[in-house]
Order: sequence, then structure tokens, then C-alpha cells
Amino acid sequence: MTSLLKPLEVALNAALRQDPDTCAKLTAFEQRSIVVNIDDLNQFVHITFHQQRLQLSHNDEENTDLLISGKAFDLLKLSEHPDNLFSSDIRIHGDVQFAKQLQDILDSFDFDWEHQLSRLTGDVIAQPLSYGIKQSLSWLRDSSRSLQMTTSEYLREEAQLLPDKIQIEDYMQAIDRLSADCDRLEARIKRLDKKT
Repeated sequence: MTSLLKPLEVALNAALRQDPDTCAKLTAFEQRSIVVNIDDLNQFVHITFHQQRLQLSHNDEENTDLLISGKAFDLLKLSEHPDNLFSSDIRIHGDVQFAKQLQDILDSFDFDWEHQLSRLTGDVIAQPLSYGIKQSLSWLRDSSRSLQMTTSEYLREEAQLLPDKIQIEDYMQAIDRLSADCDRLEARIKRLDKKT
């Protein structure tokens, strides 16, 4: 992953230059830093804001302004769904106000990937390539959802390791009945104590 950081930094800064409004907002983040912890890859990416640019490095220093942790796929989804920053899939430690400002910037970031691709590949290739990337991301999202549903269904129906909804409701009702029985028994014991 180390070899990917420099090209990623160049690509992100090139993207930012295409959106002057977002670039201007980065001035408020001067010298602030974020560490992104990619759990499933056991990698840290340290992001520093400097002169309306991003600087990326491998550093997990503890005195960062914000630590964002999550799985690679969940972190990647933030570019498309910034509101996921405050979801259960992502963990945040540090300056929550800074995290909110970051979410607002991600939400307003307007970047025309197809236009940038066309500058590299020409219009003829850029459109189908952009479409292919969008379809791939959509397929990944759908596959992830499908895998979660299939796994959950398998664990409930086939392996019978997880209870289904009816079993959970029956269990909760049984607990309620047991609790009520205990309350009645306790009241009866207290009444018997008073008689003796």
C-alpha cells in the first residue's frame, strides 16, 4: 500500500483543484490532521491539510485531531455517502466538530470523474469506462448486501445457529412470563413473612 500513497495523493489533489469551492474550504483545516485506520488491511493513512492540499503518509501518531476507523469497503463508501461517517460501520475518536466539518466538505464536493477520465483517455473511452466503474461499484454494493442476507439466512435456516423472528418473539414472551411469575412469587413470600 505504501507505493499507492503518492499516486493517491496526486490524484486527490488534482481532483480538489477541479473544485475551487472545496479547495477554499480546506483553508480552515490548515495543519490539522486525520488518521484513517483501515481495520481489515491493518493499515494507517495519515492525512495532513497544508495550503489547500492533502499530504498522505503512513503514520498512526496518537496526537492527531481525528481518528477514523473502519473496514476498507465502508471507508470507500464515504466518498459516495458522506453521511455514513456517523454510522455504526465507522468509528470516530477525537474532535467530533472537525468530523462534522469534514462530512460537510465531502457532501458538497463536486468532481466530474468522467471529464477527468476524458482528458486522459479521450471522450470515446471515458464514457464507457465511467459507466463501467459506476456499474462495478453498484455491483459491489449489491453483492455486499446479498452476501449479508444470504449469510444471515443460511445461519438461521440451514445451520440453525441463529434464531428466526418467531423464535426470538417466543423467547422474549417466555422471559416476560418468567419475570411476572417471579414478581408474583416475591409478593407471595412477602405476604407469608408478614403472617409469621
